[in-house]
Amino acid sequence: MIGAPPSVEQAPVLVVGAGAVGAYIAGHLAAAGEAVSVLEPWEPNRRAIRERGLRIEEPSGHLNVALDMIDLPEEIPRLTPRLIILCTKLADAPAVVDRLEAVYRGPYLVTLNALADLEMAERLGSARVIGCIVTGLFANLVEPGVMRRHRQRLQGGAATFRLGEISGPATPRIHALVRLLGQIDGAEALDDLPAARWGKMVFNCMTSPLSALHGRPTRDLFLDPALRAEMTEAAFEVVVTADAAGVAPDPICGMPGATWVAAARGDAAARATLEAGLIRYGEALSPSAVSGMAQDLARGRRTEAHLINGAAVAQARRLGLSAPVNERLVAALDAAVTAVA
Repeated sequence: MIGAPPSVEQAPVLVVGAGAVGAYIAGHLAAAGEAVSVLEPWEPNRRAIRERGLRIEEPSGHLNVALDMIDLPEEIPRLTPRLIILCTKLADAPAVVDRLEAVYRGPYLVTLNALADLEMAERLGSARVIGCIVTGLFANLVEPGVMRRHRQRLQGGAATFRLGEISGPATPRIHALVRLLGQIDGAEALDDLPAARWGKMVFNCMTSPLSALHGRPTRDLFLDPALRAEMTEAAFEVVVTADAAGVAPDPICGMPGATWVAAARGDAAARATLEAGLIRYGEALSPSAVSGMAQDLARGRRTEAHLINGAAVAQARRLGLSAPVNERLVAALDAAVTAVA
């Protein structure tokens, strides 16, 4: 387990999945001198990185870095990684973890959306699973071996990497990982991971599918009145579900979870505060950044809406609630993928 500041003399970190998040983490850790290996299931990306290195393009400057790429999970035991950072597609994660578990059982840092870390902990035990909420990365893989970030790194403000135990306050291993990921961008330890996880869930449910369906940058969802209204209704369903589950979400778009709950329950003053805050938040976003779901749809791939918005719908049903807006978003994106294909 992670218990002390890592160094290059230790066994490597293994990053599984070299999409936007995984590539960014692996590239910057390697550039900082950390021992890193990467298992990338997508062969074109794996081949491009192996042949030309990984190129990261971002406002703070471009980076080209060589990475140790491996082809199969069966190669993992020889590496004896001290940590597995799981960055696969959400839909691929269960099958990937099955293959990993068949050959090597190490601790996982889970960067996936929805409630993936909480669900993995139920299966593997909380001692082997650490949650990592990635917020504000605004990056995408533009071609095999090339990823682009639209937001300045290390610019202060909210942390990009938010880490915590599945339950309870941050432990020494969490603080060690904060130091590790803090070499890449802002990182913080969480004492209440579920609250932070639900806050991210709200943000993903309200922005990712609408960016894809409307073919618009995320910024437009906040600044266009009609899109903002649609986005807010999707968010309210998830906020009410979290509240019913006894979870007070962390701040969303810079506004306290309590403000969101009050607005969702019909408080006019809270709704006005929320409207103003959403506009402020949108004005600070890059005009070119789009959601991961929008990127998937553009490639004709099924999006993660059924696993993110669908998870919100399922949680609502368990609590005797409904989430019709989120249910419609899942159906609309499934239909859109069929039309593209």
